[in-house]
Amino acid sequence: MCNDDPDVFPKRTDDFAVRQLYNCNWIVVNCSSPANFFHVLRRQILLPFRKPLIAFTPKSLLRHPEARSSFDDMLPGTHFYRVISDDGPASKNPENVNRLLLCTGKVYYDLIRERKTRNMESNVAITRIEQLSPFPFDLIEMEVQKYPNAQIVWCQEEHKNQGYYDYIKPRIRTTINRSKPVWYAGRDPTSAPATGNKAAHLMELKRFMDTAFNINAFDGLV
Repeated sequence: MCNDDPDVFPKRTDDFAVRQLYNCNWIVVNCSSPANFFHVLRRQILLPFRKPLIAFTPKSLLRHPEARSSFDDMLPGTHFYRVISDDGPASKNPENVNRLLLCTGKVYYDLIRERKTRNMESNVAITRIEQLSPFPFDLIEMEVQKYPNAQIVWCQEEHKNQGYYDYIKPRIRTTINRSKPVWYAGRDPTSAPATGNKAAHLMELKRFMDTAFNINAFDGLV
């Protein structure tokens, strides 16, 4: 229902981000940190025009031990981040990164925990898309260019036919001028919103993580 064209990279201007906000029909975010949630609400109040704001951020992040921010991130001079780049070892040597995971929201914390467990912090970068609409074409382009040797994988905890994938994929492909595939890591399509069985849920989660961090998972696929 977003009114931007997924097949068109918006015209580049100095006020790209603000112009996108002005032209969109609504703003959709999925913030992964308290500071970014604070800033998007603050931005919404201060905008000189009114647009609906939809926040998908789940209430479970309120009690998540890793979802915390310093007060320094909310002081004057700080702002809302449409995209949050990886700032770990992978970002220090981007040419050695062979997989770029893109995600939004709570699943980020599952991914960084799994990456640490598998000792893959130097060759897998994880980037958070905090603003889904209007889509941050310009920042995603910079992220992809930063990791020239990396596969691009979209990760989500929702089932493939129920999450962000169908919205995200064409926009990423437009951003990179269809120069490489945009792979998917997550649960398979289903008609039910939830598995309803703990054992099946854990099995799906394991398969999800194996796909996300297995560098050879997409070998032989077109």
